[in-house]
Amino acid sequence: MPFDGHIQGLNLVKLITGDRALEAINRLHGMPIDVVRGFIAYYQGNGGDKATIWVSEAASEELANKQIEVMIEKMKQSQRSPFRRYRVLDLKGLRVLAFDGMGQVHRVFRQKRWVYWISADAGRIDDIVGHICGTG
Repeated sequence: MPFDGHIQGLNLVKLITGDRALEAINRLHGMPIDVVRGFIAYYQGNGGDKATIWVSEAASEELANKQIEVMIEKMKQSQRSPFRRYRVLDLKGLRVLAFDGMGQVHRVFRQKRWVYWISADAGRIDDIVGHICGTG
């Protein structure tokens, strides 16, 4: 999966792939999840703005949907979750789960078998999602 070197004024500063990405994705979930492959891209701008894009490929679209449902439900139920203000957005026909926390805003969505979690500053997030999805 190619990642652009520049997205919305941010530069790609680190890309994690292969087993290291899968280990980090499983650590984030607190348990192994069934993914074919994964990537984590870190972006940073001159003014300290940053974005992180977590991407995992499930074995099927159905499994990708289920992974999102389970993840969001566990986050909502956890008393220790740093996330709040969950909502569903429609970005040009794309169903996007949005929430806030840890000093950034977050968007989770699926494209076919690919699950995306994008964390960024509020002023950039929707442009980044549009760039990734080709709707921006």
